[in-house]
Amino acid sequence: MGDGSQRIGWIDEFKGFVLLLVCLYHVEQSFPCASMGMLHLSALRMSAFFFISGVLFSTRRFRSFGSYATHKTRVLLWPYVALSLLFMLLDPVIYNFDLFPKAPRMTIMNIRPEIVNVKDYIGWNAAKIFVAGKSSIGSGPLWFVFTLYSVSLLFYLVQRVSSKAGKVSSFAVAAFALASLVSGWLMFKNHIRLPLGVERDLTVMFFFACGWLCKPAIKRAGKLRSAVVAAVAVVSLVFYAVFEVPDPNFSIMNNVLGKSFVRFLASSVFGIVGLVAVFLLASRVPSVAPVRIFKGVLRNISRNALVILAVHWWVLLVMRLLFKPEFNRPGIAYLSIPVVAVVVIAAIPLFRCKLYKLLGKERISVKESLSLK
Repeated sequence: MGDGSQRIGWIDEFKGFVLLLVCLYHVEQSFPCASMGMLHLSALRMSAFFFISGVLFSTRRFRSFGSYATHKTRVLLWPYVALSLLFMLLDPVIYNFDLFPKAPRMTIMNIRPEIVNVKDYIGWNAAKIFVAGKSSIGSGPLWFVFTLYSVSLLFYLVQRVSSKAGKVSSFAVAAFALASLVSGWLMFKNHIRLPLGVERDLTVMFFFACGWLCKPAIKRAGKLRSAVVAAVAVVSLVFYAVFEVPDPNFSIMNNVLGKSFVRFLASSVFGIVGLVAVFLLASRVPSVAPVRIFKGVLRNISRNALVILAVHWWVLLVMRLLFKPEFNRPGIAYLSIPVVAVVVIAAIPLFRCKLYKLLGKERISVKESLSLK
Protein backbone atom coordinates (compact mmCIF):
# COMPACT_ATOMS: atom_id res chain seq x y z
CA MET A 1 0.00 0.00 0.00
CA GLY A 2 2.89 2.28 -0.63
CA ASP A 3 3.25 4.89 -3.27
CA GLY A 4 4.31 2.47 -5.95
CA SER A 5 2.33 1.47 -8.97
CA GLN A 6 1.76 -2.18 -8.00
CA ARG A 7 -1.92 -2.99 -7.62
CA ILE A 8 -3.09 -4.36 -4.29
CA GLY A 9 -5.50 -7.26 -4.71
CA TRP A 10 -7.83 -6.67 -1.79
CA ILE A 11 -8.16 -2.96 -2.57
CA ASP A 12 -9.17 -3.69 -6.17
CA GLU A 13 -11.66 -6.22 -4.81
CA PHE A 14 -12.95 -3.67 -2.29
CA LYS A 15 -13.50 -1.09 -5.06
CA GLY A 16 -15.09 -3.67 -7.33
CA PHE A 17 -17.50 -4.74 -4.58
CA VAL A 18 -18.55 -1.16 -3.85
CA LEU A 19 -19.12 -0.50 -7.55
CA LEU A 20 -21.11 -3.74 -7.81
CA LEU A 21 -23.33 -2.48 -4.99
CA VAL A 22 -23.82 0.76 -6.94
CA CYS A 23 -24.93 -1.18 -10.02
CA LEU A 24 -27.34 -3.34 -8.01
CA TYR A 25 -28.78 -0.24 -6.36
CA HIS A 26 -29.49 1.24 -9.78
CA VAL A 27 -31.25 -1.98 -10.79
CA GLU A 28 -33.43 -1.74 -7.69
CA GLN A 29 -33.98 1.97 -8.32
CA SER A 30 -35.07 1.34 -11.93
CA PHE A 31 -37.21 -1.72 -11.15
CA PRO A 32 -38.48 -1.57 -7.53
CA CYS A 33 -39.80 -5.14 -7.76
CA ALA A 34 -36.16 -6.29 -7.80
CA SER A 35 -35.85 -5.77 -4.05
CA MET A 36 -32.32 -6.48 -2.77
CA GLY A 37 -32.09 -4.22 0.28
CA MET A 38 -29.70 -1.84 -1.45
CA LEU A 39 -31.33 1.18 0.19
CA HIS A 40 -29.80 0.05 3.49
CA LEU A 41 -26.31 0.51 2.02
CA SER A 42 -26.75 4.09 0.83
CA ALA A 43 -24.65 5.53 3.65
CA LEU A 44 -21.83 3.15 2.81
CA ARG A 45 -21.38 2.86 -0.95
CA MET A 46 -19.94 6.15 -2.17
CA SER A 47 -18.33 7.14 1.14
CA ALA A 48 -16.45 3.82 1.04
CA PHE A 49 -15.41 4.42 -2.57
CA PHE A 50 -13.96 7.84 -1.84
CA PHE A 51 -12.32 6.55 1.34
CA ILE A 52 -10.43 3.84 -0.54
CA SER A 53 -9.53 6.39 -3.24
CA GLY A 54 -7.90 8.43 -0.48
CA VAL A 55 -5.98 5.37 0.68
CA LEU A 56 -4.58 5.07 -2.85
CA PHE A 57 -3.75 8.77 -3.22
CA SER A 58 -0.12 9.29 -4.20
CA THR A 59 1.90 12.07 -5.81
CA ARG A 60 5.22 10.21 -5.89
CA ARG A 61 5.29 10.06 -9.68
CA PHE A 62 4.50 13.76 -10.10
CA ARG A 63 6.99 16.50 -9.36
CA SER A 64 4.54 19.38 -9.65
CA PHE A 65 0.87 20.20 -9.39
CA GLY A 66 0.84 20.82 -13.14
CA SER A 67 2.02 17.32 -14.00
CA TYR A 68 -0.44 15.79 -11.51
CA ALA A 69 -3.33 17.87 -12.85
CA THR A 70 -2.44 16.94 -16.44
CA HIS A 71 -2.48 13.25 -15.56
CA LYS A 72 -5.81 13.48 -13.73
CA THR A 73 -7.31 15.50 -16.57
CA ARG A 74 -6.41 12.71 -19.00
CA VAL A 75 -7.65 9.80 -16.89
CA LEU A 76 -10.64 11.42 -15.14
CA LEU A 77 -11.85 14.71 -16.58
CA TRP A 78 -11.55 13.74 -20.24
CA PRO A 79 -13.42 10.41 -19.79
CA TYR A 80 -16.10 12.21 -17.77
CA VAL A 81 -16.74 14.71 -20.58
CA ALA A 82 -16.36 12.23 -23.45
CA LEU A 83 -18.58 9.52 -21.97
CA SER A 84 -21.16 12.02 -20.73
CA LEU A 85 -21.54 13.42 -24.25
CA LEU A 86 -21.49 9.98 -25.90
CA PHE A 87 -24.26 8.59 -23.72
CA MET A 88 -26.23 11.81 -23.99
CA LEU A 89 -26.26 11.19 -27.75
CA LEU A 90 -27.38 7.60 -27.11
CA ASP A 91 -30.27 8.73 -24.88
CA PRO A 92 -33.53 7.46 -26.48
CA VAL A 93 -35.39 10.61 -25.38
CA ILE A 94 -33.43 12.67 -27.93
CA TYR A 95 -34.86 10.56 -30.74
CA ASN A 96 -38.36 10.11 -29.30
CA PHE A 97 -39.35 12.96 -27.01
CA ASP A 98 -42.60 11.18 -26.13
CA LEU A 99 -40.44 9.08 -23.79
CA PHE A 100 -39.47 12.14 -21.74
CA PRO A 101 -42.13 11.66 -19.01
CA LYS A 102 -40.55 8.28 -18.21
CA ALA A 103 -36.99 9.66 -17.97
CA PRO A 104 -35.25 10.48 -14.66
CA ARG A 105 -35.91 14.02 -13.53
CA MET A 106 -33.19 16.67 -13.56
CA THR A 107 -32.36 19.02 -10.72
CA ILE A 108 -29.54 21.46 -11.41
CA MET A 109 -28.42 23.67 -8.53
CA ASN A 110 -31.92 23.63 -6.99
CA ILE A 111 -33.47 24.33 -10.40
CA ARG A 112 -36.03 21.92 -11.79
CA PRO A 113 -35.98 23.00 -15.43
CA GLU A 114 -39.07 23.23 -17.58
CA ILE A 115 -38.33 21.04 -20.59
CA VAL A 116 -40.80 21.13 -23.46
CA ASN A 117 -38.78 19.87 -26.42
CA VAL A 118 -35.62 18.04 -27.46
CA LYS A 119 -33.63 21.27 -27.67
CA ASP A 120 -34.42 22.03 -24.01
CA TYR A 121 -33.56 18.47 -23.06
CA ILE A 122 -30.15 18.62 -24.75
CA GLY A 123 -29.42 22.07 -23.33
CA TRP A 124 -30.19 21.07 -19.76
CA ASN A 125 -28.20 17.85 -20.16
CA ALA A 126 -25.25 20.00 -21.18
CA ALA A 127 -25.79 22.17 -18.10
CA LYS A 128 -25.91 19.04 -16.00
CA ILE A 129 -22.52 17.98 -17.40
CA PHE A 130 -20.65 21.27 -17.46
CA VAL A 131 -22.34 23.39 -14.77
CA ALA A 132 -23.56 20.95 -12.12
CA GLY A 133 -20.80 18.35 -12.65
CA LYS A 134 -23.38 15.56 -12.50
CA SER A 135 -23.02 14.04 -16.00
CA SER A 136 -25.87 13.59 -18.48
CA ILE A 137 -29.05 11.61 -17.88
CA GLY A 138 -27.64 8.90 -20.14
CA SER A 139 -24.55 8.40 -17.96
CA GLY A 140 -25.68 9.51 -14.51
CA PRO A 141 -23.22 7.57 -12.30
CA LEU A 142 -20.23 9.30 -13.89
CA TRP A 143 -20.73 12.22 -11.52
CA PHE A 144 -18.33 10.37 -9.22
CA VAL A 145 -15.56 10.66 -11.85
CA PHE A 146 -15.80 14.44 -11.92
CA THR A 147 -16.00 14.54 -8.13
CA LEU A 148 -12.93 12.32 -7.81
CA TYR A 149 -11.10 14.62 -10.22
CA SER A 150 -12.00 17.75 -8.25
CA VAL A 151 -11.25 16.25 -4.85
CA SER A 152 -7.93 14.74 -5.98
CA LEU A 153 -6.67 18.10 -7.22
CA LEU A 154 -7.86 19.90 -4.11
CA PHE A 155 -6.27 17.32 -1.82
CA TYR A 156 -2.96 17.71 -3.64
CA LEU A 157 -3.05 21.42 -2.80
CA VAL A 158 -4.12 20.70 0.78
CA GLN A 159 -1.09 18.48 1.22
CA ARG A 160 1.20 21.14 -0.19
CA VAL A 161 -0.20 23.80 2.14
CA SER A 162 0.02 21.39 5.09
CA SER A 163 3.64 20.47 4.41
CA LYS A 164 6.53 21.66 6.51
CA ALA A 165 10.12 20.67 5.75
CA GLY A 166 8.82 18.24 3.16
CA LYS A 167 6.52 16.40 5.61
CA VAL A 168 2.74 16.66 5.49
CA SER A 169 1.06 17.50 8.80
CA SER A 170 -1.55 14.84 9.53
CA PHE A 171 -3.12 17.13 12.12
CA ALA A 172 -3.61 19.90 9.53
CA VAL A 173 -5.13 17.43 7.04
CA ALA A 174 -7.47 16.06 9.73
CA ALA A 175 -8.56 19.59 10.69
CA PHE A 176 -9.23 20.42 7.07
CA ALA A 177 -11.18 17.17 6.60
CA LEU A 178 -13.42 17.91 9.58
CA ALA A 179 -13.98 21.51 8.49
CA SER A 180 -14.80 20.27 5.02
CA LEU A 181 -17.38 17.80 6.33
CA VAL A 182 -19.05 20.44 8.52
CA SER A 183 -19.15 22.85 5.56
CA GLY A 184 -20.73 20.22 3.35
CA TRP A 185 -23.30 19.42 6.04
CA LEU A 186 -24.20 23.08 6.56
CA MET A 187 -24.67 23.51 2.80
CA PHE A 188 -26.98 20.48 2.84
CA LYS A 189 -29.02 21.85 5.75
CA ASN A 190 -29.33 25.24 4.06
CA HIS A 191 -30.09 23.79 0.61
CA ILE A 192 -27.06 25.47 -0.94
CA ARG A 193 -26.07 24.18 -4.38
CA LEU A 194 -22.98 25.58 -6.08
CA PRO A 195 -21.57 25.19 -9.61
CA LEU A 196 -19.56 22.01 -10.27
CA GLY A 197 -20.88 20.36 -7.12
CA VAL A 198 -18.60 22.22 -4.69
CA GLU A 199 -20.87 21.33 -1.76
CA ARG A 200 -20.59 17.64 -2.71
CA ASP A 201 -16.80 17.94 -2.96
CA LEU A 202 -16.63 19.28 0.58
CA THR A 203 -18.56 16.31 1.95
CA VAL A 204 -16.57 13.81 -0.10
CA MET A 205 -13.26 15.40 0.86
CA PHE A 206 -13.75 14.23 4.43
CA PHE A 207 -13.85 10.56 3.40
CA PHE A 208 -11.02 10.98 0.89
CA ALA A 209 -8.78 12.65 3.47
CA CYS A 210 -9.69 10.02 6.08
CA GLY A 211 -8.59 7.34 3.63
CA TRP A 212 -5.20 8.98 3.28
CA LEU A 213 -4.89 9.48 7.04
CA CYS A 214 -5.85 5.86 7.75
CA LYS A 215 -3.27 4.34 5.40
CA PRO A 216 -0.77 3.53 8.21
CA ALA A 217 -3.55 2.09 10.40
CA ILE A 218 -4.73 -0.15 7.56
CA LYS A 219 -1.17 -1.40 7.06
CA ARG A 220 -1.01 -2.31 10.74
CA ALA A 221 -4.45 -3.92 10.63
CA GLY A 222 -3.21 -6.16 7.84
CA LYS A 223 -0.76 -7.71 10.31
CA LEU A 224 -3.32 -8.43 13.04
CA ARG A 225 -4.53 -11.92 13.81
CA SER A 226 -7.53 -13.04 11.76
CA ALA A 227 -9.69 -13.42 14.87
CA VAL A 228 -9.10 -9.76 15.76
CA VAL A 229 -9.87 -8.56 12.23
CA ALA A 230 -13.03 -10.68 12.19
CA ALA A 231 -14.15 -9.21 15.52
CA VAL A 232 -13.62 -5.68 14.21
CA ALA A 233 -15.66 -6.53 11.10
CA VAL A 234 -18.56 -7.96 13.09
CA VAL A 235 -18.68 -5.17 15.68
CA SER A 236 -18.40 -2.43 13.05
CA LEU A 237 -21.13 -3.87 10.84
CA VAL A 238 -23.42 -4.34 13.85
CA PHE A 239 -22.94 -0.67 14.75
CA TYR A 240 -23.55 0.23 11.10
CA ALA A 241 -26.89 -1.57 11.29
CA VAL A 242 -27.71 0.29 14.53
CA PHE A 243 -26.99 3.77 13.18
CA GLU A 244 -28.07 3.31 9.56
CA VAL A 245 -31.58 4.47 8.71
CA PRO A 246 -32.64 3.87 5.10
CA ASP A 247 -33.73 7.05 3.35
CA PRO A 248 -34.78 7.05 -0.32
CA ASN A 249 -33.73 10.70 -0.58
CA PHE A 250 -30.18 10.12 0.68
CA SER A 251 -27.66 10.99 -2.04
CA ILE A 252 -23.99 11.91 -1.92
CA MET A 253 -24.37 13.07 -5.53
CA ASN A 254 -26.94 15.68 -4.52
CA ASN A 255 -25.35 16.26 -1.10
CA VAL A 256 -28.59 15.15 0.56
CA LEU A 257 -27.20 13.53 3.70
CA GLY A 258 -30.14 12.59 5.89
CA LYS A 259 -31.72 14.18 8.93
CA SER A 260 -29.05 13.48 11.55
CA PHE A 261 -25.37 14.41 11.34
CA VAL A 262 -24.45 11.82 13.97
CA ARG A 263 -26.28 9.01 12.18
CA PHE A 264 -24.81 9.97 8.81
CA LEU A 265 -21.25 10.13 10.15
CA ALA A 266 -21.48 7.08 12.40
CA SER A 267 -23.11 4.82 9.82
CA SER A 268 -20.58 5.86 7.16
CA VAL A 269 -17.56 5.38 9.43
CA PHE A 270 -18.68 2.04 10.90
CA GLY A 271 -19.64 0.81 7.45
CA ILE A 272 -16.24 1.69 6.00
CA VAL A 273 -14.33 0.12 8.92
CA GLY A 274 -16.44 -3.03 8.68
CA LEU A 275 -15.96 -3.33 4.93
CA VAL A 276 -12.19 -2.79 5.14
CA ALA A 277 -11.96 -5.47 7.84
CA VAL A 278 -14.02 -7.89 5.73
CA PHE A 279 -11.74 -7.48 2.73
CA LEU A 280 -8.57 -7.70 4.80
CA LEU A 281 -9.95 -10.96 6.14
CA ALA A 282 -10.98 -12.14 2.67
CA SER A 283 -7.43 -11.57 1.43
CA ARG A 284 -6.37 -14.42 3.74
CA VAL A 285 -8.95 -16.92 2.46
CA PRO A 286 -7.38 -19.83 0.55
CA SER A 287 -7.58 -19.23 -3.19
CA VAL A 288 -9.90 -22.10 -4.13
CA ALA A 289 -11.67 -21.86 -7.50
CA PRO A 290 -14.99 -20.20 -6.46
CA VAL A 291 -13.19 -17.64 -4.28
CA ARG A 292 -10.60 -16.95 -6.97
CA ILE A 293 -13.28 -16.41 -9.62
CA PHE A 294 -15.36 -14.09 -7.41
CA LYS A 295 -12.30 -12.03 -6.51
CA GLY A 296 -11.34 -11.92 -10.19
CA VAL A 297 -14.76 -10.57 -11.10
CA LEU A 298 -14.44 -7.83 -8.49
CA ARG A 299 -10.97 -6.88 -9.73
CA ASN A 300 -12.26 -6.71 -13.29
CA ILE A 301 -15.09 -4.43 -12.20
CA SER A 302 -12.55 -2.17 -10.52
CA ARG A 303 -10.32 -2.01 -13.60
CA ASN A 304 -13.25 -1.31 -15.92
CA ALA A 305 -15.22 0.99 -13.63
CA LEU A 306 -15.70 3.76 -16.21
CA VAL A 307 -17.19 1.42 -18.79
CA ILE A 308 -19.30 -0.58 -16.36
CA LEU A 309 -20.83 2.40 -14.57
CA ALA A 310 -21.69 4.24 -17.78
CA VAL A 311 -22.97 1.24 -19.74
CA HIS A 312 -25.00 -0.44 -16.99
CA TRP A 313 -26.84 2.83 -16.33
CA TRP A 314 -27.53 3.38 -20.03
CA VAL A 315 -28.91 -0.16 -20.41
CA LEU A 316 -31.16 0.36 -17.39
CA LEU A 317 -32.28 3.71 -18.81
CA VAL A 318 -33.26 2.11 -22.13
CA MET A 319 -35.09 -0.70 -20.34
CA ARG A 320 -36.81 1.79 -18.05
CA LEU A 321 -37.97 3.96 -20.95
CA LEU A 322 -39.06 1.16 -23.27
CA PHE A 323 -39.84 -1.93 -21.19
CA LYS A 324 -40.53 -0.96 -17.57
CA PRO A 325 -44.07 -2.44 -17.42
CA GLU A 326 -42.75 -5.75 -18.74
CA PHE A 327 -39.75 -5.95 -16.40
CA ASN A 328 -41.01 -4.33 -13.21
CA ARG A 329 -42.99 -7.33 -12.03
CA PRO A 330 -42.36 -9.69 -9.09
CA GLY A 331 -39.77 -12.26 -10.08
CA ILE A 332 -39.39 -10.91 -13.61
CA ALA A 333 -37.58 -7.76 -12.40
CA TYR A 334 -34.53 -9.80 -11.43
CA LEU A 335 -34.05 -10.78 -15.09
CA SER A 336 -32.85 -7.22 -15.66
CA ILE A 337 -29.61 -8.18 -13.88
CA PRO A 338 -28.42 -10.78 -16.44
CA VAL A 339 -29.59 -8.53 -19.30
CA VAL A 340 -27.46 -5.68 -17.98
CA ALA A 341 -24.55 -8.03 -17.28
CA VAL A 342 -24.50 -9.40 -20.84
CA VAL A 343 -24.47 -5.93 -22.42
CA VAL A 344 -21.81 -4.68 -20.01
CA ILE A 345 -19.54 -7.68 -20.65
CA ALA A 346 -19.87 -7.10 -24.40
CA ALA A 347 -19.12 -3.41 -23.96
CA ILE A 348 -15.89 -3.86 -21.99
CA PRO A 349 -13.75 -5.10 -24.92
CA LEU A 350 -15.47 -2.63 -27.25
CA PHE A 351 -14.32 0.30 -25.14
CA ARG A 352 -10.95 -1.12 -24.07
CA CYS A 353 -9.97 -2.26 -27.59
CA LYS A 354 -11.72 0.23 -29.91
CA LEU A 355 -12.94 3.25 -27.96
CA TYR A 356 -10.07 3.30 -25.47
CA LYS A 357 -9.22 6.93 -26.24
CA LEU A 358 -12.54 7.96 -24.69
CA LEU A 359 -11.32 6.42 -21.43
CA GLY A 360 -7.90 8.07 -21.41
CA LYS A 361 -6.37 4.58 -21.40
CA GLU A 362 -4.07 2.52 -23.58
CA ARG A 363 -5.46 -0.07 -25.95
CA ILE A 364 -5.48 -3.63 -24.61
CA SER A 365 -6.57 -6.99 -26.03
CA VAL A 366 -10.00 -8.56 -25.58
CA LYS A 367 -8.45 -11.21 -23.37
CA GLU A 368 -6.84 -8.60 -21.13
CA SER A 369 -10.03 -6.55 -20.89
CA LEU A 370 -12.03 -9.55 -19.65
CA SER A 371 -9.27 -11.06 -17.53
CA LEU A 372 -10.19 -12.17 -14.02
CA LYS A 373 -6.58 -12.15 -12.79
